[in-house]
Amino acid sequence: MILALLLCGVLADASAALLPSGEWEKIRQVAVNYDLSEEATWLLAAIRRHENGRPGLEFGIGGPMNSGHRAHRYRDGHKSFYIQAMWAAGTVKRHFKGDIDDFAVRYNPGNPDHWAKCIKSIIRRLKIDHKHKLPGAKPAKRKIEYP
Repeated sequence: MILALLLCGVLADASAALLPSGEWEKIRQVAVNYDLSEEATWLLAAIRRHENGRPGLEFGIGGPMNSGHRAHRYRDGHKSFYIQAMWAAGTVKRHFKGDIDDFAVRYNPGNPDHWAKCIKSIIRRLKIDHKHKLPGAKPAKRKIEYP
């Protein structure tokens, strides 16, 4: 188990939060806008932590910069984060039926077993860190504005 956590990058700094509060706010907003369940919201947050990409790849969608994928076109961190989160949330909404192993085949077909193991580990850690309650207040649905 410890090896799996190390391989997934979860134990790098046990005292640090896996996701900053600002990212949680954005993830919660997107999850509400997409009518994601609580479990699907944990999954969306775990995807962000696991993929951990730079602006333009925050949720690992779209491949290399200039790949032509519509989700991967903004170097601006704020706009890019929301675009990536919305694409990930749409995939979660359409394909997550409660089984992370089945969903992993859709989200990461190249290595679904490892990806699912890491995501499950991250979800466990996120839930422990936040006492099994999604952080922050649940926002109301709203149109997301870009600066």
